[in-house]
Amino acid sequence: MGITWVLLAAVLFGVGSVAQAAALAAPGGSWTAMLRHPAFVAGTVAEGFGALAHVLALQTVSMAVAQCAVSGSLAVTAVAARWWFGTRLGPRAIAAIGALSASLVVLASVAGQSGTAADTAALEVGLLVTAAVVGLDGLAGVVARRPAVVAVCSGLGFAACSTAVKLVDLTHPLSALTSAPALAAAVTGALGCLWWTVALQLGSVTTVTAVVVVSEVVPPSLLGPLLGDEVPGAFFLVAPLVLAVAALACVVLAHSAPAEAPAPAVGKRLREPIPA
Repeated sequence: MGITWVLLAAVLFGVGSVAQAAALAAPGGSWTAMLRHPAFVAGTVAEGFGALAHVLALQTVSMAVAQCAVSGSLAVTAVAARWWFGTRLGPRAIAAIGALSASLVVLASVAGQSGTAADTAALEVGLLVTAAVVGLDGLAGVVARRPAVVAVCSGLGFAACSTAVKLVDLTHPLSALTSAPALAAAVTGALGCLWWTVALQLGSVTTVTAVVVVSEVVPPSLLGPLLGDEVPGAFFLVAPLVLAVAALACVVLAHSAPAEAPAPAVGKRLREPIPA
């Protein structure tokens, strides 16, 4: 079931991100009007169910394996973007997506077994610091109109959210809702969603997704041993290499992926005025 939740989350994340990007690409209307666009609402619902599937995966498989739901969404995003926007990725972009997905799957393959995470003061302070950094740096990226910076902050927010969810003790649901990890998950998850939406307005969906994927997948995967996951010695040898390959793939993709433009059939719908 853990793998099933991972695959379901990957599909929902990928489709949801493209639907949100389509709504934000529609011309005219205010910011609030765009957020009420049917495509954005549908994408948000898909992302929400994807997040629920991801939470269930985090409770049953190791952190690195659960994060494959995020890396797998990149391939789904690329395919959905081609159908929706008419995007045609070149050979370099396709190779970059393949290398990124493969490297993260390799990381998951040496991740070992899921364990029980122990909530500590150090982890809680780390989540608090991460929330502050994500909030401030994301705001700076918005002011400077740097989509890569905003996307990194979005990914780090989601990464912190996944880490916090791993720390939540679901054996006592009522007390878990008011625990420090649950509150940290709510704050960092909200920041991740906010910067994700802004990054989609500043950059192309495929490139933004690639940056978010690396920022969201790698840090929690490397923290797996601190969260109770049992990892073999090969993990510490493979992880740095995976990080380097994933970062290089994102750089290549950012310089080779074209900006999305609505396909004729869909573009006509998106060019319709958005109700104020």
